[in-house]
Amino acid sequence: MKKKPLLWLMIITGIVLLFQVKNFMFVTYKVEGVSMDPTFTDGTELLINKFSPKLTKISRFDYVLFHGPKNQILIKRVIGLPGETIKYEDDQLFVDGEKKKEPYLKEQKKHKMGNVLTGDFQLKAITGDDKIKNNHYFVVGDNRIHSFDSRHFGTISKDQVVGVKRNTSE
Repeated sequence: MKKKPLLWLMIITGIVLLFQVKNFMFVTYKVEGVSMDPTFTDGTELLINKFSPKLTKISRFDYVLFHGPKNQILIKRVIGLPGETIKYEDDQLFVDGEKKKEPYLKEQKKHKMGNVLTGDFQLKAITGDDKIKNNHYFVVGDNRIHSFDSRHFGTISKDQVVGVKRNTSE
């Protein structure tokens, strides 16, 4: 008879520990707005690993959850890495002078209003620097027309990053 209460205590303790580990290692983020459409729509809930920025390298096209201007939490896609020069010209991303494909924009480019999805810009015009600084990233929303991102506030530092969601689709 005594084994049943002990078994229940172990099960409940295990469940509580599991939730504590989840809360310690991950943050749940609910997407607000349309800046990441169609990748993440308004209301999408994401589980983001809080330790990934410290344990792994942030790669091009990963999604980063970060403290933006006015300390708001934002999620955007990384298109520029430390030490790189980036620009957009004729709706095309160039990194260190080399064209980069962005297959995740293919559907949006089919349905764009006007001539371009992403307007022309150069890193130097936004940040005053030729290259992205060490431990900084250039981030943009997938819904370029409706995104408040590095084109407006400059690069983000690795210290601002709360978590990283790997891009596994490209």
